[in-house]
Parts: sequence; structure tokens; C-alpha cells
Amino acid sequence: MIMKINHPESQAGLGLVELMVAMAIGLILMLGATGTLLTNQRVFSATEGLSGIQDSSRIAIDLLARDLREAGGHPCLTTSLSDQTNANAKALAIKAQLAQAGSVALNPADNPGNRVAAQSALQMVTITDTQTITAQAGTVLTFANSLAAGDIIIACTGKAAYLLEVTAATPTTATVESVPAADLTGASIASGLDFRFWYIGTNADGRLDSLYRRIGAGNGVEMVDNIVGLATQDLGNGAVRIQLTLCSRNNDSEALAANNQLCAAGRIERTVATVIQRRTA
Repeated sequence: MIMKINHPESQAGLGLVELMVAMAIGLILMLGATGTLLTNQRVFSATEGLSGIQDSSRIAIDLLARDLREAGGHPCLTTSLSDQTNANAKALAIKAQLAQAGSVALNPADNPGNRVAAQSALQMVTITDTQTITAQAGTVLTFANSLAAGDIIIACTGKAAYLLEVTAATPTTATVESVPAADLTGASIASGLDFRFWYIGTNADGRLDSLYRRIGAGNGVEMVDNIVGLATQDLGNGAVRIQLTLCSRNNDSEALAANNQLCAAGRIERTVATVIQRRTA
């Protein structure tokens, strides 16, 4: 007699319960991964905003420091300047600026047109070149130069300093309006004198305010964007404290902009301060 053994049939595929459990686990993992991705994006955005603020502050302070450290510097042993320009307005303004403590004016009344009046500003006289007069023939001075008519220069003899106005120039000579009685042969010449005016200005395209610089009577030039605040303080002995308020370029997603004072809503705002010492103080 042959005995027949019946084997139970194997279950094929997944049941509904197993499928639903697998889907639930997959959904939980997907939500976790999505949450991690969103968190990383927010952290990256905040880090990028703070990094941009740091870069902008470093650039702005470096540019300001270059002008401030050289403000009023000229090779004369005396700061008392004798005007030989027949009261040229620019020469008198330069003389008055150089006579100020530190040769730097804090928060002057000048307005280039787009200045934010509520913020401070700085004005200084800078000198870009120095040469030595090798010969003098009346009002014609011989020295290498790149001057033009109307430029103001300072001549230093070691005993006195004179403000001179250039009426004509070649690459090797400069003719001035008038000269002092003293012989200027061997005197030092400081040229490239001009006012540099730093301020916070608005932008015509509606962007946040920026740090601007105007040289002479020219138009203000945007130097660093998203700088909305400038405060200055004279510490004496040629030292100036500079405080900048900067905004991030991107919107804040980590609630770092909760206490904004000057930046637009949603932007990260940070204040950076430094002290700059003039070399010629």
C-alpha cells in the first residue's frame, strides 16, 4: 500500500499587511531624509549669509583703512601751509582739511545726492605721489609728473610748505600760478591731492544701501553692497573707530534676523567695528 503525503502549499508574494508595513517604513524613512535635506539647506543658507557678511566687512574695512591711514600725509615737516594759489577754493578747502585734527572730517555736511543722511560719513585728503623739484625757472618747476591744469600740489622746502596751483604741465615740468620768494629747487612735491568722501548711499535699482566713495567732485562709486550703517568716532591721536552694519544677500531661514534694526525683514544683520590708526598721526 502506497502512502501519499500531502505537503502544504507555499504562500507566494506579500500579503496586504506586509505591504502596508513596508510602505509605512518607507514613508517614515523618506520623511526623515526630506527633513534632513531641508535642515541642511536652511543651515547652508544661514552659513552662506554670515560668510557673505564676513567677506563684505573685511573688504570694506580694508578699503577704508587704506585711505584713512594715508589721510593728510605729505612730506612737509610742518602742517602750516602757505597759500600761493591766490585763494583758489579747492586749495583753501584742502588747507582747512589738513589743519583739522587727524586731517579727517567725521560726519561732514556734504551730500553727494544719494547719501543716507541718518548715517555718518568720512572725508579726508589723500596724496598719491611725491617727487623732488630738480630745477626752477620762475613759475616753471622741473620734476616728473602726470599733472594737469587746475591741480593743487604742495611744495615742501624743509622750512615751509606751500600750496601751488598748476596752470600747465608736461611730463617733466609744471607751471604754477605763483611761487614763494624761496627757491624751490630740491623741494619735495606732493601731488594727486583730492578729497575722498565715504558714505552710505541708496541704490537707484532698489537694492539695499551700499558703502560709497566719491573722489573730488566726481560721482559716488558703489564700493561694497549691503552695508546699511556707518558710525564713526574720533579717538584722538589719529585713531578713528569705524562701525559698519551689514545685511546678508539672501533671506534668513534660521530666525537670525529677529532683532534687525536696519536690514530688511528676513535678512541677517550684523555689526562690525574696528579702530584704524593713521600712519601720519
